[in-house]
Amino acid sequence: MGCLKSMIKKIIFIVVIVAFFALGGYTYVKNLINNYQNPPREEFIKTERNYADFSRVSGDYQLSRSYNIFGYGKICAKYLPTGQKITIYDLKNEKTISPKDFQTKEIDNKINNLLNKLKDSFITLEEFQVIQRGSFIAKNKTVPFVKFSAKVKNVPFKNVVGIIACYSTKNEKAKEPSSKLIVTIVDKKAFNPTILQGFVGALKF
Repeated sequence: MGCLKSMIKKIIFIVVIVAFFALGGYTYVKNLINNYQNPPREEFIKTERNYADFSRVSGDYQLSRSYNIFGYGKICAKYLPTGQKITIYDLKNEKTISPKDFQTKEIDNKINNLLNKLKDSFITLEEFQVIQRGSFIAKNKTVPFVKFSAKVKNVPFKNVVGIIACYSTKNEKAKEPSSKLIVTIVDKKAFNPTILQGFVGALKF
């Protein structure tokens, strides 16, 4: 009797799955996800004000939104002429990393550890080394950054350069400020700092 019940449950499950695909459920879910990740630019600017005012960002940057696998909200800006990607993570508070941390050498370890936690792929960085410290000027705020070099562990002979910048804003209905981490990592030979400078320089917090 137990085996019969188990078999019936499996049959029902299979029928539900088949019906889901047959009735267009997969397409519906796919479109739902795509509409969330890639809304019209006007809607994106209106709904993502927790991060910044993106209304001054050039149309050369394609804006989208999603979630990191660890639950951090994130938005992405893809620079269409070269394909370089810039990601802003909402860390939800200032405990993990804050703009003030960039005034100390402790930020080196904090960034290396956080990058491994934030990664959305099997790519792992090694030989992480900070090679420059500085700041960007946004429309109304100074944004500290560190530039680093590293090697990609899973890709032979792959050398990359990246920049991590940080600013803080207060999310709507939040009780405390939230750090926003700007991350871009590219092949060392293709690195172009003006792409990130142009993006950050257009933001207003």
